[in-house]
Amino acid sequence: MTNKKKLLVTALVSTLGFSSVSAYADADADATIPVSGDVSSAFLEWSGFAKVIPGNDIVITGARSGAVEDGVLTVNGDGTFETKTPIILESRLYWDQGSGSKTAGDLFATNWTVDADGITATWGANSTAGMDIKMTDIASGTELTSTAGANGVSTVTLSVNSVSPVTSATPLNLLEPLVVNANVLATVA
Repeated sequence: MTNKKKLLVTALVSTLGFSSVSAYADADADATIPVSGDVSSAFLEWSGFAKVIPGNDIVITGARSGAVEDGVLTVNGDGTFETKTPIILESRLYWDQGSGSKTAGDLFATNWTVDADGITATWGANSTAGMDIKMTDIASGTELTSTAGANGVSTVTLSVNSVSPVTSATPLNLLEPLVVNANVLATVA
């Protein structure tokens, strides 16, 4: 590089560096200085539990023998809701690997129902009165209850919905998360 080019590059870098520093200095001068006692907060939550309790010879898994994933709901302002992302469950043989540990094996057809506690919903401080929650296996169109469900299948794709609005005298806080829980059973026939 010639001396003239080096001088030009040095001049440009010096000018650009100074311009960017002075631009940041001007932005900082215009910024509002936080007032003492100003607070920001973030609500955090860590939670978890073993979602599956295996039987002696059968175990429920998620899709392709993976973990059981949570579903996603679309909630309306009146408390009605429908499934946006269903939950896929599989019933599989539960094999002893010989070392005292077991693993999920081949798919195995079972009868699918909801335990006697049924399906429950919580919606923060909001009332859930009036909700009529239904769980359906999308693949067969069969509703799961405590006494009936999808029979003789190894895989179910479950959705929940309620088409009944919440009956509440107080206004609903639509920022509260709606959570639906159920204990689904896969029973060997």
